Amino acid sequence: MNDAHRVPTIQPSTIRWGTNRPDNPNDMNIEREETGTLTATLKLKLDPSDYAPAVEKVLKEQRKTAAWPGFRPGQVPMTIIKKRIGKSVLVNEVERLIDEKLRNYIEENQLRVLGQPLPSNEGVKNDWDTPGEFNFRYEVGMAPAFDVEMSDKLGVEIPLVDVDDALVDKEVADLRRRFGTLSDAGTAGKHDMVIGDLIELDGTGEIKAGGLMNRTTITVEELEDEGTKALFIGKAAGDTVQVDPHKVSKGHDDLAKMLGVDHDAVHDLQGDMLFRIAEVKRMQPLEVGPELFDRVFGKDVVADEATFRSKVKEGMEGMFLQDSERMFKRLVMRALVEKANIELPDGFLKRWIAATSEKPITPEELERGYEGYAEGLRKQLLEDRIVEKYGLEAKGEELNEFAKRYVADQFTQYGIPVPEGDKLQEMAGRMLGDRDQIKKIRDTIVDRKLTAHFKAMLSPTEKRMAFDDFVNLARTA
Repeated sequence: MNDAHRVPTIQPSTIRWGTNRPDNPNDMNIEREETGTLTATLKLKLDPSDYAPAVEKVLKEQRKTAAWPGFRPGQVPMTIIKKRIGKSVLVNEVERLIDEKLRNYIEENQLRVLGQPLPSNEGVKNDWDTPGEFNFRYEVGMAPAFDVEMSDKLGVEIPLVDVDDALVDKEVADLRRRFGTLSDAGTAGKHDMVIGDLIELDGTGEIKAGGLMNRTTITVEELEDEGTKALFIGKAAGDTVQVDPHKVSKGHDDLAKMLGVDHDAVHDLQGDMLFRIAEVKRMQPLEVGPELFDRVFGKDVVADEATFRSKVKEGMEGMFLQDSERMFKRLVMRALVEKANIELPDGFLKRWIAATSEKPITPEELERGYEGYAEGLRKQLLEDRIVEKYGLEAKGEELNEFAKRYVADQFTQYGIPVPEGDKLQEMAGRMLGDRDQIKKIRDTIVDRKLTAHFKAMLSPTEKRMAFDDFVNLARTA
């Protein structure tokens, strides 16, 4: 698009929630026209007095170093400078001003915008070749006003796994294998591992010249497809089998790791591949006894099988409790969203998604994906409202203490003495200097606060269930 028809836009994420700054009635460069319950058009006017000084300043700076045939450096006439770069400098300055003025207007008028303002060409005619008064229009979508009340009448229970003997037996069997020893096996059984080369084939079933090939391991027991699993049973070192690579892996990322390549290299991989077996390994589980007790819980902590099973059960209940609390929070949020009936400016949001999507999106794709997007947005708006209303935001000292504990845990995990005092604070400070790390820490603290708040305010009862029922609930919560 040429500059004459270019409408300046605002980059994603530059517009934030409005703050509690007072209205500024003196800013007459922007007018707001309500276009719906949660939508409005912002009409922005720029006079030459707004942009001309900065444009002239940039052009003069450029002239100082400009070189042009027939002129000494710094002596190129301003008319040539303006002809060469005047329009681009003008557009850049106008974009900067629009960004600044829209941001200030939104903050000063406490508009809680969703997404970002979208430029509209409706009724906009600006002459970039003869700069004068510029007029722009931007659509905005706003978050709805709503409240949330906590009550035990919400009726959300905390789901807990009933850790029965069968689950303990399975965990003990897994521990025995985890601490067992590998030995060579003549032929592969249903619990064995096969190590070999996964090789790409061409359309005729022959090894593809220059194709993908990598040494990898396949655990027969973990294969979900029974037909694929049967291909390996009874096979020995030196044997080959043709397999569907997508049936010996758990998704594209896993397959990429098996082949030692990146995700894109396997995304469109079709047809069978050859697996040439080099070794067959069998896990010899460690017997239930003192050695297993010590390997799992430490030297002389457990003396007999009954105590071992009791501690295994206790550990499983602790592990499942964390899952239970995460699921409880999701169930509460879902119930609160349904109760709040949060409206959204759907039309605006759809236009915003289409305009800001990294890849072109069809109307059909937009409609199919919009409901999921809207559901996630409602949950985020609700969470933000709860955090604001009940004062659950992570404070500076909490972020700092979390970072210090995290650093200390990392040292403890590897058996290294934990730094103390200023040294620990310095390492935590470096961690807090990373914006992504701050967000992760903040989200973790707020998530824990929300869960504790829900448990305190809603007085939930516990609901024990079988492991399979717990897993099915987790998939839909």
